[in-house]
Amino acid sequence: MSRPARLDRGFSLVELMVAMVIGLVLTLTISTMVARQESVRRGVTSGNDLTSNSAYASYLLDRELRSAGAGFSQATASNYGCTLHASRNAAQLLPATAAFPAPFAAIPQDYRLAPVMVFAGAGAGGSDVIAVATGHSGLSETALPVSPGTAAPGQVKLSNTLGMRGGDLVLVAQDGLAQCMLQQVSAGFVGGTAEVLTFGGTLAADVIAGVALADFAIGNTNVSLLGNATGNQPRLQLLGIGANNTLFSYDLLQLTAGAQALAEGIVDMRVRYGVDSAPRDGTVDAWIAPTSAGYTAAALRDGSATSRDNLQSILSLRVGLVLRSDLVDKTDVTRPTLTLFDTLPAAQQHTFTVPAGTATQRYRTVEFTVPLRNVRYSR
Repeated sequence: MSRPARLDRGFSLVELMVAMVIGLVLTLTISTMVARQESVRRGVTSGNDLTSNSAYASYLLDRELRSAGAGFSQATASNYGCTLHASRNAAQLLPATAAFPAPFAAIPQDYRLAPVMVFAGAGAGGSDVIAVATGHSGLSETALPVSPGTAAPGQVKLSNTLGMRGGDLVLVAQDGLAQCMLQQVSAGFVGGTAEVLTFGGTLAADVIAGVALADFAIGNTNVSLLGNATGNQPRLQLLGIGANNTLFSYDLLQLTAGAQALAEGIVDMRVRYGVDSAPRDGTVDAWIAPTSAGYTAAALRDGSATSRDNLQSILSLRVGLVLRSDLVDKTDVTRPTLTLFDTLPAAQQHTFTVPAGTATQRYRTVEFTVPLRNVRYSR
């Protein structure tokens, strides 16, 4: 007995078309969800990378800046703004005989000692460069007076040399001279009641760029202990943005050779000074750009009493960073401009314009304030 014809019939064309449409809709929906999930995942990963980079860069800068001025801020009249002379293996190190390596080639070769100094627009893309000086003596921050007339080749005379040892790095400076020298205590020296402090080693020299140790024989000369050549090294650093959106540091004393890459993904760095305006009360009451009158690098470097006073008035730094991810999205994910220091008056704010063609990459701004604890107790 044959089966009814209706039982041998398959799907009709209409039924097949409906099934195909449903299948295509489901496929499209699933594909869209997968693509959206992947985009979200990539965005989260990119955001996490920016968070990690910003936290790490902030930590590095805070570490370098927080102790600025340690070791020499208790003798501002002789130390602040002095032109530092240093040598290594009898070769002049400072003032530099050639331009500093990138990204610091625009920084003046005659380095003036200060806890911090900002060179506005001297870095890559017009970013700021920070010069920071920190001693790590581990001893008293009080400068030691040199007995008048005793500065001579290879030595000075102090009231005592307690705590000094071979390899220590000291700053020799004199009120009103506007020049200072880095010297290294001779190997094997052990301080105590002995009054004569002798110099020798790779970082010691009697004459550097025409300035002689004997020039400090006149009164009001001080010795400030900065650290040691092999342990507790002083850090005289330049910090700025260079090629490939990288934060670099450069050791002016070349205890660490060459420019060192610190963190990636940073496209801009801007700084504002936290200033204790007159009358002085030890608190920050104004934020000043490093392009403002009296606070430009040129003004802070002129060696005048006003520049020293202004350097003492800088009690903190507010640092703003702009970071960018490597991930490129299909559509724009960043607005055309970003603002740093938006809680400050308009004149102190900085507008960062996102470069053409990079709005498809994620940007992030981060700001932090670093108190300069040693400057608060300077005199």
